[in-house]
Amino acid sequence: MLDLLRSTFAAVVLTASVLLAVPASAVSTPEPIPEATTGAASGDEAAPQDLVSFGISPAGVDRPDDRPYLSVTAPAGAVVYEHAALINQDDVPVSLEVYGSDVVMAEGGGLSARAKADPSTDAGSWITIDGPATVEVAAQTPEAGYGYAIVPFTVTIPANAEPGDHVGGIIASLVTVGSGGENSPNIQLDQRVAARVYIRVPGELNPDLELSDVVATWLPGSAFASGSMSVEYTVRNTGNVRMAVEPRVGVAGPFGLLSRSADGARVDELLPGGETRLTTVVEDVWPLIRETVTVEATAVAAAGGEEPGIGTLSTTVHVWAAPWVILGILLALLALLAIRVVRTRRRRARSRARRAGADRGSRRGAGRPDAPAPAAPDRLTSV
Repeated sequence: MLDLLRSTFAAVVLTASVLLAVPASAVSTPEPIPEATTGAASGDEAAPQDLVSFGISPAGVDRPDDRPYLSVTAPAGAVVYEHAALINQDDVPVSLEVYGSDVVMAEGGGLSARAKADPSTDAGSWITIDGPATVEVAAQTPEAGYGYAIVPFTVTIPANAEPGDHVGGIIASLVTVGSGGENSPNIQLDQRVAARVYIRVPGELNPDLELSDVVATWLPGSAFASGSMSVEYTVRNTGNVRMAVEPRVGVAGPFGLLSRSADGARVDELLPGGETRLTTVVEDVWPLIRETVTVEATAVAAAGGEEPGIGTLSTTVHVWAAPWVILGILLALLALLAIRVVRTRRRRARSRARRAGADRGSRRGAGRPDAPAPAAPDRLTSV
């Protein structure tokens, strides 16, 4: 029994990394679904020593089971009965609120359950807790191990439900209020964990993926070294089947010269209608003036899902990647060369002008008439 609970807790319940701290009157925003959490057990002050650990997992009628998530395949109009287990790892009992919620894409990737104040419009609204909204979960003991409580719930699929995948969650919430200090409002800590509920409504399945809004930015390196290309892009699930996405970015110069590539961050789950913005940096890119950037996104099966069968999408953009330092040096050298050429031409022009002047002077001197020679005296010849 203890081993079963431990394996279930390891698969579904891990320590949450985020505490939602808001004034008591404020409404919390959706958070990434943790697979475990810690929360303040009691007291006016939310002190670290007061924290307890709790979680939630799929379950059978009387105990937690080893499923990593809940999965339902049923037609529109069907009613399905299921169970979840609230698990307490602390030495004191804990009261947890439990309810259904839509699961949506979180900002920056990952999945998020809607805040309780935000009404669910999809799978979360199909989930009804069959029992009290607040459940007391027994403490763990050396003899029995983790404390747990079984929560039955019903999934009622509407008659007009769209075919395809819908994702909801069974949320366990621990809300505590701590003092914010003198002249400060009290702090409300809402710790939430979720067991995912995947619902497939049979019918026409249209898996589809869109790759858009590609922005490439050239990041130069040092004067005579390669740089990098930072590429942002959006992947959007425009179909009705959940999927995972494996992106890849390639960069090449003219005629494919000095091509480089890098794998992007894998999107483990992209829900129907969901999107996420990704950034991939390709290193060791040499500036070849005009770079071609190609972004590819391959749709693959999400955990527990099926291959979407749409293969790889790609889109291409072009970006200027000029080696500005080298170009600056070349321009400076060209400027110096131009100055030297101009000066040389001017010197040669002046030299030619001087020689031309001397030649003209010589020609004028050579063409002047000589002075007349004196007349010879007449000689008389005697007869």
